[in-house]
Amino acid sequence: MQKSNSTPLSSVSCPTTMMAGSQTNAGETTSNCDNRALSLVYRAEDIALMLDISLRAAYNLCNSTTEFKVIRIGTSLRVNKASFDAWIAKGV
Repeated sequence: MQKSNSTPLSSVSCPTTMMAGSQTNAGETTSNCDNRALSLVYRAEDIALMLDISLRAAYNLCNSTTEFKVIRIGTSLRVNKASFDAWIAKGV
């Protein structure tokens, strides 16, 4: 399992259940975790892992904050990586 050092999420290992690979046009296999590292958003699960809080606490934080950008898609939510990373850098 290869980890990227470009995002704070890189310190979180990818669960083996998420390692179902997919083939690219060039024939190489990529994992879902590699694709998530390239994503522009975090999920509530990612926030919970990074802050070492429960999933419920991560949802509560995202539902109550104006410090970073939260995108709601139905009952799911996504957090803009750039705004979250800037909030963390300010010193929570």
